[in-house]
Formats: sequence, structure tokens, C-alpha cells
Amino acid sequence: MRGSSWQDDPRCPGWDELAYVEVDHRTFDGGTARGELVVARGLAADAIALFRRLFTIGFPVRQMRLVDAFGASDDVSMEADNSSAFNFRCVAGTDILSQHAFGLAIDVNPVENPMMTADWHVPPSAAPYRDRTTLRPGMIVRPGPVTAIFDELGWEWGGDWVHVADLHHIVRRR
Repeated sequence: MRGSSWQDDPRCPGWDELAYVEVDHRTFDGGTARGELVVARGLAADAIALFRRLFTIGFPVRQMRLVDAFGASDDVSMEADNSSAFNFRCVAGTDILSQHAFGLAIDVNPVENPMMTADWHVPPSAAPYRDRTTLRPGMIVRPGPVTAIFDELGWEWGGDWVHVADLHHIVRRR
């Protein structure tokens, strides 16, 4: 992670402020896989509880690898449909540090759940998922079982935002 998702920058969380977690998740073929995330230490138990619940309802996750496997590129990780969390980076197109820079946010199935407005979306391969009326595995919608779990466990879903629908983004409410 050093020099990739973790930077030698005074604003970057120290190693003792982060936690490496492994969680089991359902795969798109109905199997089980072990995924990995780095999150803020204070968020680790909440992230584990969340993914345990998603596993229980059979919600599939394409893959869950550290963003370092993709050169710490958010764009490359999203295009690979990778679910990830910590990455010391700014919000795209700004100099404002992202919630991911502190391990406070998790992205889940970014292809099935793109970030979009009426005019654009990312990642590019998510075009078929702009239509939210045709439900397919791995999609997060409201109302739905995944958003019900988010609400119950105190997670804010980016799909509820008005300025942009960030359908893969969740952050724990404090």
C-alpha cells in the first residue's frame, strides 16, 4: 500500500488508524469468496457486520480487492467492478480529499451501481445499468433489501444524494 493507496502525506491516516479486514461474500455464480478491504479502524466492526448481512441475503459481490491491485486507480478499480474502500485520493476533479482517503467510504459493485447524472456515468462499462428498472444481480436499489440493511445498520447510500447518484458509494452515518 505504501506509495500506492497509502501516501507519505501528513493528511493521510496513520497505519494505526486503519484496519485490514477480510470478509466472505457471495459470488455472481452463487459461490463464496473471501474479499479484503482497508477501512478506518473505528469502522472495521461495522463493515464486517454489513458484509455478513449482505452474505446472509445472498447479495453477490463481483470482487473485493485492495485498490492497490489496480495501481490505486479508482477508475481502473471501478472498471474492473471491484468493491473497495481506503484509497488516499481526492474527489475526482477537485482538490478535496475523498471519504475514501480516510477509510470512511466503501464502494460496492461499481459496474452494476454506477455513479451517474442525466448526462454521464462512471465507469464506462456501466452503461447497461443506467436503467434501474430492470433489476439484475448485484444492483442496489431503493426500495430493496440492500438499502433496507444500509438503513438498519446506519449506512448512508450515495443513491439517495440529489446532486449525483453515486449508487456504489456508502458511508457510515455518525
